[in-house]
Amino acid sequence: MNFEKYWDCIEFKFDDLLKYGFIHLPPMSEIDLKEIDGKITNSMQGKVFKELSSEHKIFLDKILLDKCLAPKLLQLAREKFKYKGSISNQYHVARMVTNENKNEGYRAHFDSHIFTLVIPINIPKYESEYAPTGELIFFPKIRKFTNNEFVNFIGKLWFYRYASKKGIDKLSMKHTMYTNNFEDYRPLLFLGKSVFHTNAIISDKMSSHRLTLLAHYFDSSPKYGIGNLLRIIRNR
Repeated sequence: MNFEKYWDCIEFKFDDLLKYGFIHLPPMSEIDLKEIDGKITNSMQGKVFKELSSEHKIFLDKILLDKCLAPKLLQLAREKFKYKGSISNQYHVARMVTNENKNEGYRAHFDSHIFTLVIPINIPKYESEYAPTGELIFFPKIRKFTNNEFVNFIGKLWFYRYASKKGIDKLSMKHTMYTNNFEDYRPLLFLGKSVFHTNAIISDKMSSHRLTLLAHYFDSSPKYGIGNLLRIIRNR
């Protein structure tokens, strides 16, 4: 698959990204996701989150994220979000959950980075009746973008009341809610600081794990802002 051509079209979608808060990208066809899943899963050693393992980095290099996507997002960040930092301000993490990780469900939050890219690698399937598979639940542009760390913190604190199944149901009565199971394996790019998001639990009916790769671009908060502190705690 020619990934230079794959990323060429993304700039035409930036207007929709700014307008709606998220965009879908085409599936990354012709990639053996089973092989990628096996390598990254083994590197995680049973952890739910793991920051950029060697196998993870090999995959990102293969799909030309640094070469083709990051520069385009950097230009957009500087033009539309007054970002003045480096292109290296990125955070890449793999997230692997199973039906045993019930505490990972409905932990709703905003990201500290301007952009978040979700790349599905292995998505559990349900055969007949519906059962949750850890699908992404999100509320696009539910708050305005801000570079003010105090305003950012207060906003995160205010929305924390909805970080539960009951809270998400309540919020969905007031704001438009989207769900994305990623069964079509299309990556999703969204505005991390403006989109409130979480994942459902994985039903006990699902025997397979769920593996997604999360690419976060450009944290405009101070070095010791809330987002950076939370990442340090998560990676301890």
